[in-house]
Amino acid sequence: MSEGLRLARRVQVLLGCSYTRAKHEVEVGHVLVNGNVAGDPGQTVTDSDEVAHNASLPRRRRPPALPPIVILHLDQDVVVVDKPAGVVVHPTLAQEEDTVMARVAAAVERQVGEHRRIFVVHRLDRDTSGVMMFALSSQAAQNLQAQLRVHRIERRYHALVGGDFTEAVEVDRSIGRPRPGARRAALGPGKGGQAALTTFTPIRRLGVATLVEANLGTGRTHQVRVHLSYLGHPVLGDSVYGDPRKDPVQAPRLALHAALLSFNHPRTGARLSFTSHLPADLLRVLRMLRQHKPSEQPAAPTPRPRRRGSEEATPRPPRRRPHLPGAPSAPTPPGAPPRRRLPRARRPG
Repeated sequence: MSEGLRLARRVQVLLGCSYTRAKHEVEVGHVLVNGNVAGDPGQTVTDSDEVAHNASLPRRRRPPALPPIVILHLDQDVVVVDKPAGVVVHPTLAQEEDTVMARVAAAVERQVGEHRRIFVVHRLDRDTSGVMMFALSSQAAQNLQAQLRVHRIERRYHALVGGDFTEAVEVDRSIGRPRPGARRAALGPGKGGQAALTTFTPIRRLGVATLVEANLGTGRTHQVRVHLSYLGHPVLGDSVYGDPRKDPVQAPRLALHAALLSFNHPRTGARLSFTSHLPADLLRVLRMLRQHKPSEQPAAPTPRPRRRGSEEATPRPPRRRPHLPGAPSAPTPPGAPPRRRLPRARRPG
């Protein structure tokens, strides 16, 4: 047997079958290399590798073809991605296959060459886009989650909110449910719920709306959305804590984006920072807001300018109307010479 042979070729010789059949047996998980189930028919094996076939092994279901995801950083402990809007982080339904975790796992497997387990460190809402990180080991997950608890992870969001947000403000309001079954609300300090701290800074004021940066001091569920709603500036497109029907323009989804993520590497301790710009759909909303003009009252008519050299404008003389035949004549002013009547034209014949 020659060295550097593809696994599917080795299985073809082992089973005495076609190359297509051998490749299929590898893909469904019926082939072992050195006692481990192999998954890549194109991997290279040598004479020293032990290749075996076992048709009684459980068939591996071919993973669905998932859209790619942008990877910002990848090492043996951490993977940082740019999450698209409209994709849930982890499965919430039994048959849900297209998730951020599934896309990340597929992308890591393509780059690393082997399947790696993905650990969730923090979450973003389905309709929120931006920077997210996952751990690739339980030790890294525990380290990063501990950083979250002691607020060593910096997270900043950009949001398009309704109204004119005029100045920076810090919101220190607990988040909880005022009554069972109610929506989350921003409660006063010491009023129950979980303590929540957010600092908001206006980035771009557009009159009817504002691009705002939110710096999280804590990490509660829906914290940015709840605090902005409490301030009277709900996020555009937020149907839970706002009313999209009242938005100046209609956003295609929740106008919230995770713009910055900074943390200490769980193994080396080095500080890492990653950023993500506003995606195309929110940039379109921003352009629409720039072009949006509130309804205006009709302007009053401009007064006619006065003539130079006089305090009042000289009135124009009235225009004389031409006299039409058959119309009654205007009375002749006293002292004026009598008007001469023109002879009537004779009709022919």
